[in-house]
Order: sequence, then C-alpha cells, then structure tokens
Amino acid sequence: MIDQSDPRQKIIDLIIAIVDRGRGKRVVDILVKHHVHKHYICLGMGTAGSEIIDYLGLGDPEKDIVFSLAPKAGIPMLFKAVNTEMQLKKPGKGVIFTIPLSGLSAAAFHDLVQDSQAILKGDVNVMEAAKTEESAKHDLIFAVINQGHKEDVMLVAREAGATGGTVIHGRNVGMEGMDKFLGISIEPEKDILLIVTNREDKAKIMKAINQVAGSDTDCQGFIFSLPVNSLAGLT
Repeated sequence: MIDQSDPRQKIIDLIIAIVDRGRGKRVVDILVKHHVHKHYICLGMGTAGSEIIDYLGLGDPEKDIVFSLAPKAGIPMLFKAVNTEMQLKKPGKGVIFTIPLSGLSAAAFHDLVQDSQAILKGDVNVMEAAKTEESAKHDLIFAVINQGHKEDVMLVAREAGATGGTVIHGRNVGMEGMDKFLGISIEPEKDILLIVTNREDKAKIMKAINQVAGSDTDCQGFIFSLPVNSLAGLT
C-alpha cells in the first residue's frame, strides 16, 4: 500500500454513477473515451414506489451502479462529459459523484497513471491536484439493514430530508454456523441503502434511520457515511 503521507493516494477518486438499468454501459463508454479504464458495474433498485416514479418521471426503478477509479485532476472534465451526454441535469436521469480514497496499492496507482496520461498531463498536475482538494459539501450515507425493511427506512429518511436512495442487495459472509452473535440474530440477506445528501442534512437523516433501523431494532442496521467530493445530477 502507498504510505499515508504519500500525496499520490490523495489524487485518485472513486467515481460512483447511479443511472437507469442499461445506461451504465454508456457511462463506461464515455469514461473510456476519456482514458479511464477501471470500471465495475453492479445492479441496484431505486427506492421510490411505482406511483411516485410515474408521477415525477423518474424513469426505471432498476438501476446500474458504476464504480470507476480516476485521477482527481480529471474529474471536472469527466463530469462535464458524463453530465452532458447523459443529460444528468434533467430530473431522474441519474447522479454521479466521487469519494476520496484513503489508500491505494502502488500497482493500482501505476496502472491508473499509465491509463490516464491524457488527463494528468504529467506529474505537475498530479501534485497540484493533491493540494487543491475541495471541502466536501455532500455525504454518502450507507445503511446496511435486514431485507424487508427498506421502505420503512426510506420513509423516515425522506421525512428527515433525503430526496431518494438506491438499494443494493447483499449478504453477510463469514458467519456460517452462527445463529446469533452477542444475543442478536444474524440475517444473512441484507439491503444496502445508498443515500446522497447535503452535508447539513446528514446528521438528521442518520439519526432518523438509526431510530427505526438501529442495532436494537428488527432491521439490525449498521449506518455510516463518507464524504462526497464532487457531485452532478442531484437536485
């Protein structure tokens, strides 16, 4: 791993794009055209009901979630390209944002720099990007809960200020043969709610979620947040 004091770890961001099912490949094509080649796509579900989706024109409730790694120096240009071609300024077209990394393997960094010379344009821009990291104004809330509770959780999240969310299905691993842990039943199937929100609303939303989905509830939730550096598509 790169040493914590090494500025290289501060100039690569994780890009996350959430768009309607089938449009994730288009996001990847745009990023590849701009020399970004590390991508992963997983499937998710929007949290709005079908009536709300029809009324607000939010599009397909099934979502593609694209994860990519790219140099921070190139994020504004990449966001402009994706925002323009995917029309993210229109409601319901999707959202794209970045999360800073706290560590990166030397091999991964080398590959990213090699793939992104057209963006970075040399080490000077790399170092300058490390010095000019902007203060985060948004956060990504993760709520990992037992399946079957996402509607209740999103209801209180919206009442606290959340504009929407995306669900990824997951499961506990490494708990085989354990029916209970510290007296708490362990459900292997999980829903992971992703909610992008303004920083001023984050604490209120997390508190509301914890009240109905904390570890002492049937949801048995685990809730945390990460800072979002850059954002496009959230109204």
